[in-house]
Amino acid sequence: MPHPFLTDKAVRQAFSLATDRDTITTQFYSGPPIETPAKNILTGIAQYESKNTAWEFNLDKARQVLDAAGWTLDGDVRKKNGVELNVKYFTSINAVRQKTQAVNKKNWGDIGIKVQIGQVDAGVFFDSAAGTDQNANHFFRDIQMFTNGATSTYPLLYMLAWYGGKDGANVAQKANGWSGQNVDRYINPEYDTLFDQVSKETDQEKAAETFIKMNDIIINDFVEIPIVQRAAEKYAALNSLRVSNISENPFETLYWNIANWNRVS
Repeated sequence: MPHPFLTDKAVRQAFSLATDRDTITTQFYSGPPIETPAKNILTGIAQYESKNTAWEFNLDKARQVLDAAGWTLDGDVRKKNGVELNVKYFTSINAVRQKTQAVNKKNWGDIGIKVQIGQVDAGVFFDSAAGTDQNANHFFRDIQMFTNGATSTYPLLYMLAWYGGKDGANVAQKANGWSGQNVDRYINPEYDTLFDQVSKETDQEKAAETFIKMNDIIINDFVEIPIVQRAAEKYAALNSLRVSNISENPFETLYWNIANWNRVS
């Protein structure tokens, strides 16, 4: 069923404008230059990183967007045609995520959105079993938050997350045992066409252009709100243990080439 208010792009835009990515990144993560506020959902691969997008934290502008769309304040909460901007916002149990929830709840509340926050044990939240209705695939709430990203240098499987497919077959739903990769239940024929094209593309430059277009659709349609571009790996080493040939990359664990490490005297 269509969502009662998240189908309104203005509402989705207001959420994005009221998300303080800078505070979250600098206070709860390492902050720049290691970790930075995110503006794209496809990050970490230079040739696919869109330069067309931007993020903005502006509560006044968020209020103006909602006003213009007819969402007016009734007390502390906005309403339109009897529908209240009242969201359930869930994530897994994790200290950083709970702090992030608190920041978002305050800012979203300041623009007239009522927010009920909740947490689910990570073992349940990330369980893909069809009978676990509190997991991320069921998405039985308005907003949920978790970390995701490309796991290969050709991020086709990652971008499948917003692909509807024929008759919505890729949307997570009861008919497919909640196994559809499109957990957001977002349907956009233009996006699907681009996905079909890039799945058959052999020209790397054309593929990069297509991946960027797909990213831009998700960002400009405010389908998801990227918050932090997290570091691929964090680690600490004793001063007495200096090692050369450590080679990080976002698609393997830090120790992938440990056989080639050399201890430096």
